[in-house]
Amino acid sequence: MTYSPDKPDEGPSPAIDVVQIQTNFSQFASIFSNNHTALNDKNQGAHEGVILTRQLFDPGVTEDLAVLYAKNAGSKAGSQLQLFVQIPKFLPTGQDTTNAKNVGMQLTYNSVNTAGPIYQSFLPGGYLLYQGSVSGNTTPNVLIADTVILSPAPTKILVAIATPNTMTSVGIAIPFNVSTTINTVTNDRFVINSTGNASGGSIPYSFVWMAIATA
Repeated sequence: MTYSPDKPDEGPSPAIDVVQIQTNFSQFASIFSNNHTALNDKNQGAHEGVILTRQLFDPGVTEDLAVLYAKNAGSKAGSQLQLFVQIPKFLPTGQDTTNAKNVGMQLTYNSVNTAGPIYQSFLPGGYLLYQGSVSGNTTPNVLIADTVILSPAPTKILVAIATPNTMTSVGIAIPFNVSTTINTVTNDRFVINSTGNASGGSIPYSFVWMAIATA
């Protein structure tokens, strides 16, 4: 026999279910260990995993509590199941009469890249955070234009910032000037631009960059 969570029940006599009750007792430790620390171990019985049923809508908050739940969220990669939070509604008030919508906030995204070369994580609200660097050697009188392609591809890049790591070798040494240009057609890339050391000899250059986008 296999484990049955419905036994024993309110039936007329436990004697009817003796075999099932014995089976349940013999298998209870292994059944219970699913998503729990096994019994007879340190921290025995502690939860190790939480299973959330997918919700079709924000559940709403009726008490002074925040609600965690799973719901599909749209992204460039398509609809994905994510973790959401919905907090109590604090507006309007006597000081702020704005009748703000109390919608759920997306907390997670399906992927994180800690291996590089483009490092990626997520921020609350359905945003993606990217970091990385570009490097190379300047060519005299040629502008620097390095294209960065974000992965996973976002829906829209909100901001892209680059910072120079290298100094010019012509005249007074100063950090390379730098700007970024976001491609609003593909929405998955931007260009790091710099005049750098264009009028001098060839020297190494390096920029670190950060971008925030909507998933």
